[in-house]
Amino acid sequence: RDPNLIIPSMYLQNVTSINSTINNLLFNYHYINIISSLPISVHFEIRSLNKSLAYLFIYKFDQTPQLNSSIHIIDGWTLFCPFNLTNDDIYRYFIDNQQTPGHQSLIFGIRELNSTEMNNYCLNNSSINTSLPITDEPFSFTSNYELRIYTSGCYYLDDNNNWKSDGLIVGSLTNLYETECLSTHLTTFAGGFIVLPAPINWSYVFANADFIKNKTVYLTMIFTSISYIVLLI
Repeated sequence: RDPNLIIPSMYLQNVTSINSTINNLLFNYHYINIISSLPISVHFEIRSLNKSLAYLFIYKFDQTPQLNSSIHIIDGWTLFCPFNLTNDDIYRYFIDNQQTPGHQSLIFGIRELNSTEMNNYCLNNSSINTSLPITDEPFSFTSNYELRIYTSGCYYLDDNNNWKSDGLIVGSLTNLYETECLSTHLTTFAGGFIVLPAPINWSYVFANADFIKNKTVYLTMIFTSISYIVLLI
């Protein structure tokens, strides 16, 4: 990539301020738009302000993922344990460009593991439990985290000068400064890269959607609706 490219900072997620019991949410959900004319990979970077914490990360294309003792509706998941941390204290996860075609959105959820789950799933690298930690308790974050999401792709020009991506896979070594392209042919290709804006935090939206906190918004909507009805009459 251009060495002069300025990488946006990570976005702080103020999850400790959300009263999860209002909606009994099990995860802090984020929505991202992945509509693209060509296949893209999606890359997640998460940095906890307390690096001793662990997290469960789940996602679902085109709808909200759900995971509890009676519902298991997800497309993928991973655990972020402290021993997974890189030198910059960032958890990383990516979904390659073979999984995203045909989808319009991706919703992912994050929750902090409690101390019991930490012992069962993240005690040490040699005793990882490969099953999912499932709970019916609303999430409880003891620390905020920072988030950055970017997309990448590998493309080539066909004989009609149109960009194509068949035979090209975005590799796991892709990062903010370079895209790894795995190819099944010898065509000259290029890489694409976009850092996405902060995703919509639906947990925060729902937790702060009451009338008391949004009097001006609700009164404006009510007044506008009444005025519209009066004009129609």
